Amino acid sequence: MTQLFFCVLSLTGLLFFLRLRLAVLNIKSKRNIERKVIDEASYTIIQPILSGDPRLKQDLEKNLARTKTMRFIWLVDKSDAIAQAVTAEILEEPSYHERTICLLLEDVPEKINPKSFKLLQGIEKIQTEYAIILDDDSVIDFQRFDEMTSCEQRSDEFLVTGIPYNHGQTGFWSQLVASFVNSNSLLTYFPMAHVKETNTVNGMFYIVKTEILRKYHVFERIQEELCDDLAIADYLSERGVQLIQSSIPCNVRTTIKEPMQYLRLMKRWLLFATIYMKRHYSLRLFFLVVLPSILPIILLIWGLWLGVVPTLLVVGGLGAKAIILKSCRNRIFAIRENRSVILYEVLNDFLLPVLYLYTLVTPPVILWRNKKIRVSDGKIRYE
Repeated sequence: MTQLFFCVLSLTGLLFFLRLRLAVLNIKSKRNIERKVIDEASYTIIQPILSGDPRLKQDLEKNLARTKTMRFIWLVDKSDAIAQAVTAEILEEPSYHERTICLLLEDVPEKINPKSFKLLQGIEKIQTEYAIILDDDSVIDFQRFDEMTSCEQRSDEFLVTGIPYNHGQTGFWSQLVASFVNSNSLLTYFPMAHVKETNTVNGMFYIVKTEILRKYHVFERIQEELCDDLAIADYLSERGVQLIQSSIPCNVRTTIKEPMQYLRLMKRWLLFATIYMKRHYSLRLFFLVVLPSILPIILLIWGLWLGVVPTLLVVGGLGAKAIILKSCRNRIFAIRENRSVILYEVLNDFLLPVLYLYTLVTPPVILWRNKKIRVSDGKIRYE
């Protein structure tokens, strides 16, 4: 039994280094491409905006401050007085006001995805060649945006998705969410891209030619889909549009203040992941994503049964994994994380399988915009 334990522990380590190797190879392939200066005037950032996050003003301003000529379209609900006040305050700065359109929109109809509903109306206002779809809690690293110059030379139809990370969080639950994003981002998006299985997009940040969105009536066709990122990936892939995983970073910070808020968010994400796995299950997905996610809790329980030394080996091994990933993120994203992220990532490794089991055994219902929605096939179905 002990020998089998050490075999599984070794397998876990091998899978980690395999995923890390694939990620590094994929990143290096992008770093070696020829880059030129980006023409910001060819891009418009379009953002559906909703109040609620305390960093809303800060994140919106950062994207404006880090660009000079790039255009912005903000999509705000007429009923959202707080979001209107925040955007109005930002646009008091003349240079920001000059290149930003703020649209006030009616409330979203029943059974329609709010994000798709807003984007559908905003696309009409875009006058640039490219559209950047960006969540209101996301900040792009424009120092790496010149990777887009290689894509601009392509003659086929394509969509470029960025790589998310979560840096600068405070508070236990927010940092726990950050650990989920950070411990999975590099080891999921890049390895799957390297084995030619980019089947979804980072819905918080992606770039596509405006004419593609109009030609295929994208947001009109997917407006009844709950998982808009998976829906747009599936819809465009079926029409021959290539999905490209870039290494352009995007800092996504979700503020979570209480345990039930954390549980609801994780359940929603894991339900969406379940829909993805149903549509795109493969052996590569199993060995590069699913199996590495479930082995830590199995090893922990097994180690506790065997004794102190096996348990310490499991915890120590996951700690070493977290240290390596922290070092990689600091280099790739040019950030400096606190040492506490190591503890949060180890905790996340143990919690993730438990949360997924909870997601499977409880009704597939989420609370979204104060409404209960049953998540089964990806459609918006109210309870």
